[in-house]
Amino acid sequence: MQQVFIGIILFLGFTTYYLFNENKTLTANNLVLEGAIATQEEAITSLQNDFALQTEQMNELTVKSQAAQRELNRYTQFIQNYQLSAKILADPKEMQRKINNGTKHIMEDIEKISVTVDDLDDGLQLQPSSD
Repeated sequence: MQQVFIGIILFLGFTTYYLFNENKTLTANNLVLEGAIATQEEAITSLQNDFALQTEQMNELTVKSQAAQRELNRYTQFIQNYQLSAKILADPKEMQRKINNGTKHIMEDIEKISVTVDDLDDGLQLQPSSD
């Protein structure tokens, strides 16, 4: 009878030791998973912020694009009604001066727009690659 009790006690002791080690392993794994979840939540928040910033900038670009299209349409209509050939023949030097001034202003506008477009990605952060 005593041997049976000793056997039961040994069995319960080994089982308790095994379960204790499993509990430690599972606790460590849980901590690792909680860290991974925190990292993932930070990445999601960063992506959401970047997406909101990009959406805002795209909306601003859309408005600017629409304004530029209206301006282009206005210039196109102006040129169609301008009778350019007759004016060039009437005073070629004055037309050359006007064309040069217009080209200068257009290039300045293009440079301003280029700076704005170049600055659009400022403030965005790339996510580190998970290699």
